Amino acid sequence: MTDPEVVVIGSGPAGACAAITAAQAGARVMIVERAALPRPKVCGCCLSDAGVAGLEAIGARDVLHEAVPIDAVRLATGTREASLPRTGGVALSREALDARLAAHARSYGVFVLERTSARVHADGTVTLASDPAAPLRPACTVVADGLGGASLVDIPGFQWRIEPRSRMGFGAMLPAGAVDCVRGEIRMHVAHAGYVGAVRLEDGSIDVAAAVRPEALRAAGGPAACARAWLGHAVLDPGALDAARWRGTPALTRRRACLAAPRILVTGDAAGYVEPFTGEGMGWAIATGAAAGRLAAAMRSAPDAWRAWPSQHRALVRVQRLRCRAIALTLRSPLLVTGAIACARAAPRALGAAAHAVGRRPSHAPRPAGAAA
Repeated sequence: MTDPEVVVIGSGPAGACAAITAAQAGARVMIVERAALPRPKVCGCCLSDAGVAGLEAIGARDVLHEAVPIDAVRLATGTREASLPRTGGVALSREALDARLAAHARSYGVFVLERTSARVHADGTVTLASDPAAPLRPACTVVADGLGGASLVDIPGFQWRIEPRSRMGFGAMLPAGAVDCVRGEIRMHVAHAGYVGAVRLEDGSIDVAAAVRPEALRAAGGPAACARAWLGHAVLDPGALDAARWRGTPALTRRRACLAAPRILVTGDAAGYVEPFTGEGMGWAIATGAAAGRLAAAMRSAPDAWRAWPSQHRALVRVQRLRCRAIALTLRSPLLVTGAIACARAAPRALGAAAHAVGRRPSHAPRPAGAAA
């Protein structure tokens, strides 16, 4: 494809959903992805109920086949723990999810260009590393290249604003049996320097992801040692943690100084991020990606429509991010988590209702008959 009307940079959930909705609106769409699909990725393996609803809304519910329904969150700190009921979310490996979303986009005629990086320029043109001499001139470029993306570095004004106390992330994929992780349950362990979560995926493997203060990670001796210490008695095979390929992220809590410009929209993690909690981030990536794709298609005939994007984006994520930030701040205090565990034991229904509220689908998005919880 040499003349796309919409270029999407990044094929994660936000980028793929943007491509799908833009193509559904009749646009010629190209996805540019710097990696090859399927790709290993340890973050974002849990989707909240809102994320599932977002996929249903764009006709992509089938990409979640074989996903593991989540029915509980086990919260632990030290030797104390409690299980909180939670319904509506699912767990699915990112290798499966991202590849299936790309295939779904292809079914709408989207051209997916893998193993290629892209740069966006101030005039709205896009150059590909494979052919920098032939710039693309789309009506809109949707930037969805995540926390580590570099497609906007040539344009002033799109710099990151990173929270000074932000934690970094790390994670790995572990073999089945490495951690005591019941199918359908997210295990969340909280320590003074951060927290680590584990969930069993569709093939039985265990996805482990954490948020940690960088200095604490160095003091612990690396990701494997840190995860072993925090997971404690839940670790069944310490050698599996030592042998795992651990991956890190830059500082997690951040936002862009600017989300839109003529012929440019920024969405997903590339627009901003708050420390993760059981699928919340995936929910807003899907929602904002789908909305960005629809707006990008509209910009073919209404070039100034980009001006609406900051307010649209804010309306989609503001409440969820405030809730997620509050939960993340709570998880920074083992004392507060200990109190929550005590409340869960004394009044399980009350705390269970609060757990259900996290990542719930919008009231205007009823669950289709027969859909898995």
